[in-house]
Amino acid sequence: MHSTPETRATTKRDVLKLARERGVRFVRLVFADILGVSKNVSIPSSELEAALDGHVTFDGGSIDGFVRGEELDMVLRPDLQTFALYPWSATEGPEARLICDIAMPDGAPFEGCPRTTLRRAIEVSPELAQTSVGLEMEFYLFDHGSDGAIETGDVGSYFDFSANDRGEETRNAIVGALQEMGIRVASAHHEHGPGQHEIDVAHDDPLRAADHALTVRTVAKHLAASFGFDATFMPKPSEDRAGSGLHVDLRLPDGTDDASVLYAVGGLLAHAPATTAICNPTVNSYKRLVAAWDAPIYPLWSRRSANALVRVPPTQSPPRIEIRSPDPACNPYLALAVLLGAAADGIAHARLPGDAWEGSTYDLTDREQRERGVGALPKSLRQAIAELDDDPVVRATLGDHLYHAFRDAKLAEYERYRRAVHPWERHAYLRLY
Repeated sequence: MHSTPETRATTKRDVLKLARERGVRFVRLVFADILGVSKNVSIPSSELEAALDGHVTFDGGSIDGFVRGEELDMVLRPDLQTFALYPWSATEGPEARLICDIAMPDGAPFEGCPRTTLRRAIEVSPELAQTSVGLEMEFYLFDHGSDGAIETGDVGSYFDFSANDRGEETRNAIVGALQEMGIRVASAHHEHGPGQHEIDVAHDDPLRAADHALTVRTVAKHLAASFGFDATFMPKPSEDRAGSGLHVDLRLPDGTDDASVLYAVGGLLAHAPATTAICNPTVNSYKRLVAAWDAPIYPLWSRRSANALVRVPPTQSPPRIEIRSPDPACNPYLALAVLLGAAADGIAHARLPGDAWEGSTYDLTDREQRERGVGALPKSLRQAIAELDDDPVVRATLGDHLYHAFRDAKLAEYERYRRAVHPWERHAYLRLY
């Protein structure tokens, strides 16, 4: 029995029965840290019942951004509906996984848990409670031992197909594995760059969509290795090739009026500088947000432009809003939380987004930018953090603990980058001076 959406476990008894019937030997209790990195505690199946009762803990002091300078046992609380078997066999036998929320020792939700943060954002955004989320996830495959060079033996671009393309074979295996785990894949195809691929995850509720993003990264990396590749969701692994994005498609409930759609877009644009810190969270993210390969650089919306920050396709029912700036290195729980929070704020305060942009946003002149009052998206992680500091709505969506923990971690990352001497600098200056 695969864990399809129709057969998701809903009770403790369901999970124990499925594990027993499938001969599961180990279960990975999965959670995300503040950076969106997948962590896990592995338990033998004999301890599964105890885990379902909330008796498995881990040291929160060892996880960046959770609790500082102290040892604190934090509780893993599995979400029963996320029970699924990994579609590969370990030498010890089948493995399953459960995605978990994190709680304090007294059982209270941990305010620094990214998954709990998204739950809270959904609860406080009644205007968007029935919104579903689709994801377009781009990534590169590169050969083992290539020192990061993106070489896969293919010369493909958008939608190309080659019978001898190992990357195509690898992507198909990834899609098949995701389907076995109950994740519906709407489509998959070769992307712009050689070795670049896209997997489109079908619409689901926001929490499940974030779970799916975490799972796609795990499954892609695991299966790519078995084909002799490394999979990377790094936003910009090569200067002269397209970056990888994570387009977020919000499908609003049937019956949502046109005004509410526009207000939601207005909220997304108004808070875009601050949400950029969360949706584009690495130093490398800002190498992608440049005027090339359809990456957005201005908080503008359009009906058709491929490089607008927000795209609202015409005559869609139910209405859709596509946000094109996030990248696949983001923490999907936090990214969806701040995007939903921004859209909800737009609806609550009737924020209008201005006229839709026609054509390429790269053609926006300085004069038009001044006349329309259009700023630019942050050009660095440091600038994005400054925008986050100045946006009380996005900060409130994150909560005080997560805001400060994320901010501290990212400022430290930027400082390491600022102090590093990069190959470009040696090439440009070593002999010149």
